[in-house]
Amino acid sequence: MKKAFAVLFAFLFICSISFAEDAISSATLRIEHLPEVETRGNGILVVFFSPDDTVRAAAYTIASALSAELFEIEPVESYTADDLNYFNNRSRSMVEMRDSLARPEITALPDDLASYHTIILCYPVWGGQAPRIISTFLESVDLTGKTLIPFATSNSSGIGNSGRTLQSLTDDSVSWQDGTGIRKGASEEDIRLWAESLDLGN
Repeated sequence: MKKAFAVLFAFLFICSISFAEDAISSATLRIEHLPEVETRGNGILVVFFSPDDTVRAAAYTIASALSAELFEIEPVESYTADDLNYFNNRSRSMVEMRDSLARPEITALPDDLASYHTIILCYPVWGGQAPRIISTFLESVDLTGKTLIPFATSNSSGIGNSGRTLQSLTDDSVSWQDGTGIRKGASEEDIRLWAESLDLGN
């Protein structure tokens, strides 16, 4: 009896771990669990930077809607809650945003972007712009001939001119589409509808 109980407990523990991996906590979006993503090798890549779960939730939703692949931009030095205190001018995030040349280091880059024709770039808005680590990514990979579409999350400001600022970091071979900003309270369905409205040429 004790052995059977132990086996049952172990099974439930494993299940709880799997559930926890899918559960997220986002103060901005009305998404509680990461959507399942089934990729089709259709040449679409969703690249995202998510210091908390908000952008991750949006990126997974976009990838799920488009059957796209995912790549997460991960900083060598992770951002703490204090780093993300936007009300403190001395916090790491705000110091970086005041320095247009700041380029936080990334742990790894995609092995090869040759098989992708479209990249959807997802990020939070910091001080009206994309975090500097997005600039690091754009300047570190070969984007020749690709289409880039920015997607930003914010509590209130929207995408602003962050897309145009990022566009200035790439050459004329890169085609940029107008992006969008999803604000506080957006749902999974809101994001899916935006993703499905994109003109991806396939």
